[in-house]
Amino acid sequence: MELTLNNPADTDWAPQTKVDLQAFNTLSLPAQAAFYCQLQQISDLFAAQQYCQAQELNWMLLGGGSNVVLTDDFNGLVMHMQLSGKNWLTPEQLHHPPAVDDDNLVYLSVGAGEHWDELVAWSLDQGAYGLQNLSLIPGLVGAAPIQNIGAYGVELAHVLHEVMVFDFATGKQFSLSAEQCELAYRDSIFKRQSNWLVVNVTLALSRKPQIQIDYGDIAAHLEATVSIPSAQITPQQVRDAVIAIRRQKLPDPANIPNVGSFFKNPVVSIDKAEQIRSQWPQLVAYKQTNQQVKIAAGWLIDQLGWRGYNKAGVGVHKHQALVLVQLANSPNKSTGLELLNLAQQIQADVERHFGIRLAVEPRLFANTGEISIDAI
Repeated sequence: MELTLNNPADTDWAPQTKVDLQAFNTLSLPAQAAFYCQLQQISDLFAAQQYCQAQELNWMLLGGGSNVVLTDDFNGLVMHMQLSGKNWLTPEQLHHPPAVDDDNLVYLSVGAGEHWDELVAWSLDQGAYGLQNLSLIPGLVGAAPIQNIGAYGVELAHVLHEVMVFDFATGKQFSLSAEQCELAYRDSIFKRQSNWLVVNVTLALSRKPQIQIDYGDIAAHLEATVSIPSAQITPQQVRDAVIAIRRQKLPDPANIPNVGSFFKNPVVSIDKAEQIRSQWPQLVAYKQTNQQVKIAAGWLIDQLGWRGYNKAGVGVHKHQALVLVQLANSPNKSTGLELLNLAQQIQADVERHFGIRLAVEPRLFANTGEISIDAI
């Protein structure tokens, strides 16, 4: 659904120049933006779009910086997403009618610049449930549909209703239904439409608690810490459990610069998984639909001895092989290229031993725009 809007661009608008991006990415990688602006309202987005067209500039959108690897200074305009706001919508206010008539559902419209985990906490305080398993995921709301973020048995796809999009090529806004977003494992249509920017997300949450605790370590943690039957577990207790588990497993970027999981868990055929299991009986894998199996990428990396490895100021976290880090005690700040060199070594080693090519989860940027690790 396309929306017709007046163009509110400010003719006096101008970006900042030569802005340091190190504090804006959780890997703390040194990089500079030739031009930089904050997107605090839609008019900023229109102005930035017109500026880039007039100056023939490359551009990139920066959110929380928790899913990007900056390999160089950016020779263009970096737009820092800060669109905020939370609003409850009635079914009549939605751009796409609900597929089902459910009195328990409530619809929450959220600006792309809101912090994701703050949204999760706020929604639970409001008695709107469905996000608790996605607690402590870093980043902003706008990144959630791009990645189809997921954790502990829940994905954004389970609660997404619609997304408001700004097309940077045309300057037009339009709305996509959740189905039109083509959400899949860590994937969406936004990864194939490089000019589309998420500006607002509408979630379908429930007033009736939805409890999912049969995935990962949640059930074991709750059994050890909460002495009540599982049927009485609350969404807040699930959130508390997820936070405790994530803090135990994943390093805090404020202390050890990282972007969380660096590689996606590969999904392979049952035959391929069994072939690997015949040589590696302790293989950690989970059955999926369509005769496929998801293999724990961290387990593959760990088996090859990479956990705890470090060189040239970058390394693999000592407790979680899926997390690549910049070492805090390194005498010099490492670059994104050094980190990607390590990632390529790990990819090659895993492919050599298991016949699986690990895909990189964060987005990679060079001086003119987004790149593939294979282009390094």
